[in-house]
Amino acid sequence: METILLQWSFDFGASLLFIALISVYFKLSSNQLLKGAGLYFAGCFLMLILALSPLHFLGMHYLLSAYMVMHILLLLICGPLILMGIPRETENKTIKSLSWFFNRYPWIGWLSGIGLMWFWHIPSIFDASFPKQHDLLSISPLAFLHLATLLLAGVFFSWPILGPHKSLRIHPLVGVVYLFTACVGCSVLGLFLTFAPPTLYHHYYMSDEFGFSTLIKNGWDISRGNDQQMAGLTMWVPCCFIYLSGCMILFFKWMNEKEEDSINSSKLKRNYL
Repeated sequence: METILLQWSFDFGASLLFIALISVYFKLSSNQLLKGAGLYFAGCFLMLILALSPLHFLGMHYLLSAYMVMHILLLLICGPLILMGIPRETENKTIKSLSWFFNRYPWIGWLSGIGLMWFWHIPSIFDASFPKQHDLLSISPLAFLHLATLLLAGVFFSWPILGPHKSLRIHPLVGVVYLFTACVGCSVLGLFLTFAPPTLYHHYYMSDEFGFSTLIKNGWDISRGNDQQMAGLTMWVPCCFIYLSGCMILFFKWMNEKEEDSINSSKLKRNYL
């Protein structure tokens, strides 16, 4: 029996998404590698690697907890990396319009991130999002939509705080509330998954197509119930750690700006006197 670590597979939909994202960057940068390009490409490559990796294989066929790790990485790592890699202060009209939009309506970005995370974990929708066949050249529309929307939600969720136009980012204290409430939203979902019946998602009760169930259950000592609890705790603890870390960074940023304003104000008074 092959080991799980060898379960790398080609994903046509993820590959198309990767090519599209790379094309978008070069269009925005006028075919140049500008400052921040490394972040953008890191987010794109991480998305592609995740979609081809054994972690994706486990999430697709055996472990909800593995799929939860995929969700978190797409939403809170890949999305922000891609956003931070967009050329700074670009004059592209679409990017400027989006920056203005998320500055004026940050709650749309919040809903895109937290709302979509909840949406894709509705049991009937979650089960339907898995492709029914695994042909290399076929694309499951719902599975592709699942991947693309989570990545895009990560970009939109981060935009009010990390958008390319600094003057159009939300106030740091508003950002603290933004991230704290996101932490609460993920915590509630994590608690629900942790304490829900282990039969919540029927997909993982399908036949053992690849023969790894015995290894996972007996070798790794992971039952269906334990797997769902780990998924809930993964949603709860790491997500909140990321959000609360962002809260602290924004708070200290606000404190530093306030201190700088105070120093500048004192200098102006002395010069005036």
